[in-house]
Amino acid sequence: MNIPVSCLLILVAGLSVAMTQPAEAQPARNARPEIVAIYFPGYHQDDHYDSWFGEGWNEWKLLAQAPARFPNQRLFRPAWGDFDEADPVWMARQISLAADHGVDVFLFDWYWSSGVKILERPLEHAFLQATNQSRLKYALMWANHDWRNYFPAPRDGEAPLLLPSRTSPRDFGRLIDYCVTNYFARNNYWRVQRALYFGIFDSESFMKQLGGPGEARRVLENAREHTRRGGMGAIHFAAFHGDPGAVPRLRDAGFDSVTSYNIVASSKASLPDHPLDLYGDLVDHHAVVWKGMDTGMLPYFPVLTVGWDCTPRWALDTPFPPKNGGYPYGTVVVSNTPAEFGRLCKLAREHVRSAKLPPPAILVNAWNEWTEGSVLLPEKEHGTAFLQKLKDF
Repeated sequence: MNIPVSCLLILVAGLSVAMTQPAEAQPARNARPEIVAIYFPGYHQDDHYDSWFGEGWNEWKLLAQAPARFPNQRLFRPAWGDFDEADPVWMARQISLAADHGVDVFLFDWYWSSGVKILERPLEHAFLQATNQSRLKYALMWANHDWRNYFPAPRDGEAPLLLPSRTSPRDFGRLIDYCVTNYFARNNYWRVQRALYFGIFDSESFMKQLGGPGEARRVLENAREHTRRGGMGAIHFAAFHGDPGAVPRLRDAGFDSVTSYNIVASSKASLPDHPLDLYGDLVDHHAVVWKGMDTGMLPYFPVLTVGWDCTPRWALDTPFPPKNGGYPYGTVVVSNTPAEFGRLCKLAREHVRSAKLPPPAILVNAWNEWTEGSVLLPEKEHGTAFLQKLKDF
């Protein structure tokens, strides 16, 4: 068959363009998703903690004094002891452990309240100074919620406000400027499909405080344009939310994906009569949540929750079960074994393969939420057994 030279030139040109275009979207269904461990930086000296609670206070103190609230309660206890996570040497040890067990990214809870930063030292003084930091990628989840005194929380009434979170277009611009200067240009900042990943914890409040999805979209687009002009490419904005009904609003606001911070109850437990939630039931409930959030409108990055026990943040004289709910007073997950966590990992693999929009990553809550009972770090009873299940993902 004879093909005109002009057609061959067009064909070759088309192939050349296709080969140089960035790959758009979805990962292969059988590809291993990246594993992202959520990192809560609450276990070091911080000036705000010193001011509020006394010099040297951090959440190791809560964990150390936490009593057993019911028979056979198993609180996670650190096998490494109370270490200083703001020390680059200790962070290097965490990085090596994570990388050796299949973790690809630390997603740091990152706090900015109208320019006031808190708990930034484990990232800025430790992770970014660690000699082996190149073994992991890192990214930020902006924890844009009010800081309240849950350390411990009062048994009755709302926890006192310590630091409010307010969002405006101007302040979000300042926030992005700070990230551009200090984080985004680094080689190991995590990107999703070539875009800088940035999570927003309370996406609902973010939209509301800016005046709705339309105004939020303009703010996010301005941020993307800022990083493009700086040669860093676009930003992938991830909304943290647990309601499938919110996904259309999140899409209209310009978010690129949606995920959940954690999944903490199976709906089979309740206060005060049934305060204990079996982890096996919570594992099954994860699959229900993932399916509901996989709407096909935005990619949903599933989260795997290691456990849930906030009793270290309860007042010491709280009876069990507490009469009233409301964070941190709620039901407690029990029987969260490495074997059941392994089953959760298996369900996640199946979900990623079958999702309407296959996610390029999964999140795990958490690397170190000791006072919420959700931990991958080595602990006294099971050592690194939870991490080993993640390594086998």
